[in-house]
Order: sequence, then structure tokens, then C-alpha cells
Amino acid sequence: MNNTMPAPTSPFASVHGFRRIGSYHLEDDAITRRALVPITQRLPLVYALVADETVRYIGKTVQGYSRPLNYHKNDVMTDVRDGIRAELQAGRSVTVWAKTEGLHATHEGLELNLIEAIEHALIRQLSPAWNNQTQALR
Repeated sequence: MNNTMPAPTSPFASVHGFRRIGSYHLEDDAITRRALVPITQRLPLVYALVADETVRYIGKTVQGYSRPLNYHKNDVMTDVRDGIRAELQAGRSVTVWAKTEGLHATHEGLELNLIEAIEHALIRQLSPAWNNQTQALR
């Protein structure tokens, strides 16, 4: 695995500066993942789970790539895991995208949390189905 992320290949990624970091697959009825980046690298990022060309979930993390690439094992956010399974069973691809650049800014000497701002703005703009399900449970 190399440390460079693949170029964007979707309209969503091109517009918002996301790069593909992996994908989920169904093998013998089990969800598996394929990572295109070192999963142990820790860094802040905003990520998207995309089924075919539809953004289904937007999230943020400081844990790096492991968070968005481990939903197949997530027993807490089962609605996201089950959504991945349903998309795969319907024959759709599920890819994982991350934005790692342009997440830091200052204003009048104050450090701004752009990670959270970008996550919330994208959720408001795109209204991803799995975000809406998760927020309804809270």
C-alpha cells in the first residue's frame, strides 16, 4: 500500500476535495473491506460512505482511516453497518472517501474547527439517508 490517495473519480469527490480510501464488499454473506490507504495512520478527517454515486453517510473522526473503514464490524452504529449490507445485497458498490486537506484555519488568532463545520455543512446540503437515521435515534 502506498501513502498517496487515488485521484477523485466521482462528482462528489471532485467538488468537495475527497479522495477514495477504500470500499466494502460482500463475500459469502459477510461484509469485508478493501483499504487503499494505511488503516493505522491517525489523522483528523471528514469522510463519506457512497453507494454507487449517492452519498449515504457523512462523518468526522480524529482516529484516521480506521473509523470509516471499520463499519463492517461496528456494533454501535448498526444502522450504518446494516445500510452497507443492504446496498451490497442490492448489487450496488459502497466506497469510502475522505477529506484530509484544508481542514485547518485560524481567524483573528483563533483555531477554527473546520472538520466539524464541513461535516455539518455537507449533512445539511446532501441530507444523507444514514445520517438522518442516526440522528433520529438520538
